[in-house]
Amino acid sequence: RQEEKNVLLLDCGDIFQGTPYFNFFEGELDIKLMNMMQYDAATLGNHDFDGGLDILKKHAQDATFPLLSSNYNFEKTVMSGFTKPYQVIEKDELRIGIFGFCIELDGLVTEKLYKKTRYNDPIKAANKTARLLKTQEKCDLVICLSHLGYQYDIDKVSDIVLAQNTRNIDLILGGHTHTFMNKPVQVTNLNGKNVLINQVGCFGINIGKIDFYLSGKEIREESNSIKV
Repeated sequence: RQEEKNVLLLDCGDIFQGTPYFNFFEGELDIKLMNMMQYDAATLGNHDFDGGLDILKKHAQDATFPLLSSNYNFEKTVMSGFTKPYQVIEKDELRIGIFGFCIELDGLVTEKLYKKTRYNDPIKAANKTARLLKTQEKCDLVICLSHLGYQYDIDKVSDIVLAQNTRNIDLILGGHTHTFMNKPVQVTNLNGKNVLINQVGCFGINIGKIDFYLSGKEIREESNSIKV
């Protein structure tokens, strides 16, 4: 922020797990540090349910940034109303739409921890939300925060599959599979346009840095991974 005028700080899930600090503080320390670092948005990972929905709700209440999920339905849980499908942020007269996607919890998390949280098809939800951000919200740039995982050898929705089967997304930032990428890859979407996908591993080892330069309808990017 001292070097750049327009900065977004984003997280792609599994915020409250990974070290003994979670076992003792149950995520309280993590959310306080993220507030101090002035995160702009985050999505949820499967490990964010490890303390159950009541603890997750407390974190959502304490966060000074939105938790984004376009494909979880929390209506029949205590988390109802504590996530948003998307967030629009203005930077230097540009409108940036950010939305989040989360992995299917069944098989990853014990049902008693996520209760009646309902998982919806991320591809359908992504097309709906991204179209809304581009057409109704008039966003110049659309960013997807994903906790679906980068790529799989089995028939499972991943960041690659999401990019190939959607429109209107410019950048997918990913988590879950702990994939260490030196630079983003480009994947062609349904309109034949390139979508950038990036993931920078796990455990807070790296911060991914992507610089976007927008001129008219053209978008140029430069990226690198910063070791913490």
